[in-house]
Amino acid sequence: MRVRPGIATLAMLLALLCGCASIPLSTALRFSRWSVERFAQVDPAQVRVRLSVDRGYRFDIPQSRLQVSMTDSRGAPHVALLPLSQLRTFQEQRSRGWLSRDVDVETSLLSLSPEGAARLRELQRRLLEGKPQSFEITVTGKLAELPSAPRKITFWADLRLADGEPFVPLIDGADIEFRQE
Repeated sequence: MRVRPGIATLAMLLALLCGCASIPLSTALRFSRWSVERFAQVDPAQVRVRLSVDRGYRFDIPQSRLQVSMTDSRGAPHVALLPLSQLRTFQEQRSRGWLSRDVDVETSLLSLSPEGAARLRELQRRLLEGKPQSFEITVTGKLAELPSAPRKITFWADLRLADGEPFVPLIDGADIEFRQE
C-alpha cells in the first residue's frame, strides 16, 4: 500500500497524534510567563523554527507553517498562518531522552517568509488592541514523501522567538506509528 505525502501532515503542537508527553513541561512553564506585550515586541526577522525528522525523511518546507492563534476579549478568533522559508538543512543527532540512544536526523532551520513576517506583525497589532483570552502557537510540518510501507517516524519541533535566546522544544522526539490496513 502506498501512502501519499498529503496523508502525512503532522500537526505537531496539538498533540493529537503524539500525546501530551512529547510537549516538555519546561516549554509550557516558559511560555506561561510571556505577556501579550512581550509577544507583541517579537521581531519577525528573528523568529526561527527548527524541524527534525528521522534521517531518510524530509519535510515539504513550502507546506510547513507556524500558526499563531488568539481569541480576543469579545471571543472572536484570530488565526495567522505564517509561511516559512528554509535557511538551511543539515544532518545531526537528537536526543531521545536520558536512557535512549541519540537518533540520526535531518534538521531544517526555517525563518518566517516575508508574507509570514507581515502576517505576524498584523497579529501583533491585534494583540495590543484587545487583550486576548487565549493564545496558541502551533507548528505544522508536512513530509515530502514516505516510503511505500512506513512503520514509524520520530520528529522534533523547536521555536526561537529572538536572537540570543535558546530554542524552546515544542515537540520533543514524538513518535508517529503508521498502521497498514
